[in-house]
Amino acid sequence: MDALKAVEKFPDNPEANDKLLRLVMGKVDIPDVEFEEMEPGLRNNVLIHVLFNNKNEDPVGSDAALIKYLPGAFVPLHLHRGYKMVLVLQGEYIENGEVHSPGSLIIRAPGTTHSMRSNSGCVILAMRDIPVKQLT
Repeated sequence: MDALKAVEKFPDNPEANDKLLRLVMGKVDIPDVEFEEMEPGLRNNVLIHVLFNNKNEDPVGSDAALIKYLPGAFVPLHLHRGYKMVLVLQGEYIENGEVHSPGSLIIRAPGTTHSMRSNSGCVILAMRDIPVKQLT
């Protein structure tokens, strides 16, 4: 992992630049939108509704989506080459073993790695400024 970060020129200990805010939120109504499977075979029980995706115009472009984790969902370890922001809207979202409830705003710095899951299901709003690099 350290060799990969050196090649990508990330700072040592990029996790030190992560931010976590706990927002006080009431009930969040998710709009009646269609979700589709997200990367079947790689992400298990994960659905997506794309809000915008600039990767068609720029291969390292940004994107944003509502992502629904069904009960038992899992996403394997990956590297963030740019910033990522997640706002938990409903349910319990778990990154690297840490449980995040609705109102959690998580900002991951470039060079950070994580896997995600949800035991009971959740919905998040996720934005990335550069696509991730899959590690497993």
